[in-house]
Amino acid sequence: MLNSSFRAIGMLSRADRLFRQVSPFWVLVVFLIAEFISAGQVRAEQVLRVGMPKPGVVPFFWQDSQGAFRGIYADTLRLIANRLEDELKEPVTLKFIPLSQARLLRQFEAGEIDIEAGVVPELPDPGADPSSRLAGLSLFTQPYGVVNNVIIYQPELSFPIFILPDLKGQLVATVRGSQVPPGLIREDFSNQWQIAQRVHRKWNEIGLMTEAVALYYQNSEKLDYKISLPYASNSVSFRLHLQRKALLDPINRVIDQLDEEGKLEKLVCDYLCGKAPASP
Repeated sequence: MLNSSFRAIGMLSRADRLFRQVSPFWVLVVFLIAEFISAGQVRAEQVLRVGMPKPGVVPFFWQDSQGAFRGIYADTLRLIANRLEDELKEPVTLKFIPLSQARLLRQFEAGEIDIEAGVVPELPDPGADPSSRLAGLSLFTQPYGVVNNVIIYQPELSFPIFILPDLKGQLVATVRGSQVPPGLIREDFSNQWQIAQRVHRKWNEIGLMTEAVALYYQNSEKLDYKISLPYASNSVSFRLHLQRKALLDPINRVIDQLDEEGKLEKLVCDYLCGKAPASP
């Protein structure tokens, strides 16, 4: 009986020594497996942080009263993200981050914003610090749309105002800080919505706007003014941060596909032809 007890004690002692030798090894193995699984989960999803200029510009990009992000650019990004999932074989999530334009550019430079919509690569960035490293960190996709600049005017006006020389010396409602053709007497306002309302209410005879905004307000808000032919046009692209360079070619391929299928044009028409919900 006593011998059996000694044997049992000896076996427990050997098992304890074995556990003490093996335990750290298996703890390390379990830790490495957990880290590998965690890393695989991070790689399994692409999260794109989208900088949204605040306040937004209807119908391109804005946040509605319920907090949802809407507009041509927001929905274009959603189309691209959905198609990217097929390209990348992994989920793609968009995280919209509303910021002032100046802060958006600073966050982009700091690597905290991955993508910005509605950028014209050939034009200087409004609100950008001239000493910033923005240009060296920016990659541009191929164009996915065109922004036309137009003249809106009261229907009663009889003189021709479809070309800019006809506006020389005229008082014109413009957005504060925007670039306008020379020779005009500008009257600045905060945004294009104010200009559309003022021309509609006959407080201003003439205003300068982008065509999409003029059409959207004319249809959704039933405003009464005429719209000229474009006097200037710019192609718009997405600005992609250099650290997301691997996404540039897939995004360009997706833009090509959506353009060939007519989905980009249809999306724009949904907003400008009165099918999209009215602005907040």
